[in-house]
Amino acid sequence: MRITELSNKLYCQIKTSTNEWLTMITKFKLFLISFFVLAYSVSVQAAPKVLDSVVAVVNNNVILQSDVNEVLRNVKASTDPQNLPDDKTLKQQIIDRLINENLILQQAKKLNITVSEEDITATIKSIAAKNNMTVDELRSYLASVGMSYNNYRNKISNEILIDQARMNIIKQRIFISDREVNNLANTIAKQPNKNREVNISHILIALPDSPSKKQISDASNKAQKIVDRLKNGENFAKLAATYSNDERALDGGKMGWHKLNELPSIFEERLVRAQKNDIIGPIRSGVGFHILKVEGNHSEASKSITITEVNARHILVKTNVLVTDEIAKNKIQEIRQSIVNGVSSFASAAKNYSEDPGSADKGGELGWNNPDNFDSNFRSALLKLKKGEISQPVKSNYGWHLIQLIDSRKVDKTEAAMKDQAYRLIFNRKFSEELQVWIQELRGDAYIKITGDDN
Repeated sequence: MRITELSNKLYCQIKTSTNEWLTMITKFKLFLISFFVLAYSVSVQAAPKVLDSVVAVVNNNVILQSDVNEVLRNVKASTDPQNLPDDKTLKQQIIDRLINENLILQQAKKLNITVSEEDITATIKSIAAKNNMTVDELRSYLASVGMSYNNYRNKISNEILIDQARMNIIKQRIFISDREVNNLANTIAKQPNKNREVNISHILIALPDSPSKKQISDASNKAQKIVDRLKNGENFAKLAATYSNDERALDGGKMGWHKLNELPSIFEERLVRAQKNDIIGPIRSGVGFHILKVEGNHSEASKSITITEVNARHILVKTNVLVTDEIAKNKIQEIRQSIVNGVSSFASAAKNYSEDPGSADKGGELGWNNPDNFDSNFRSALLKLKKGEISQPVKSNYGWHLIQLIDSRKVDKTEAAMKDQAYRLIFNRKFSEELQVWIQELRGDAYIKITGDDN
């Protein structure tokens, strides 16, 4: 498989929530939004209303005190109090996160990145289902806790938009060569720990662009003190929420499960022999000092990957303004009858009648393919056929088909899967590193003023 194909495949997986790590983060965020809303108490509505105020200016946008208060309530409703710092520190972390999100939304607007109403609706349906509710029930509950459905949709829209903007922008900043993929695939194949996974939490003490010696020294000392406190038994999640500059700070720094190879190389080499509950760091990188905690680890036995490929041929009759569904189906049925009666062969019928320009001249033959490459209805009908058998008329997104299974075979795809895995690991690693650099650049180029901040 070519690298460009791997890239497109990976992008589609991430965009539709199967880029594992990024997809997991996106789903988790969206689920938290629903959880936060459902966690509101009616007593919030009875709280005395105060005049809203600006807590930060981000270029031409502002962050309001009400925005901070809402996130504060959400975090407290969903997090063990023992894992949270004092309110003042927590508010500072929230403001920092809201600034980053505001900057990303500004970039999305500048680049005309948008979210369709269909995507928003689909996401809300998924959130409602996760909470064992229909969308109408979710709307009723939102109303009962004082949140309008339109405001809720806007929040969901912004979450999706932030993730899409990050993906679209960071993807363009990442280059992966054939050599990188092949080298890592070969390395993975030889490594005894190639299937080793670790569950880690992370604290980042960030450095500004072009830091001075004093800034580096101060950050290093701060990171070392945090490591010392952790080794003395202090709560990692609480220290992450208090000090970390990483976007997962308010989640206790939890990064979740990852294969070693998909983590930044400076992490990987320190985690190879790490055991559960080990504290690792400080680790210096271009963006700051990192501290890791191993929450768990395990290894899986290597497995070969075998798939069934099929060689099939088909005849396609498309529908259009003049050719209705019924007309197309009847035509396919007539063609099938002529083949079954021996009036014409499948190959000659395909050449004479098929409207698929890529296969008609080949007698309808599609060549060897993974069935997953086909339209779902086409695939479903194909997989039910015996060798040489001809299907009944089959409708797909392209029109009406007649399908014949020529043959099937088992194929070892371990090498191809290894390259696919290598590409994903390299992408995830570079994405993680590049995202933090990009955020630093955004903040460095922006006008940011936090109310009461003298700096």
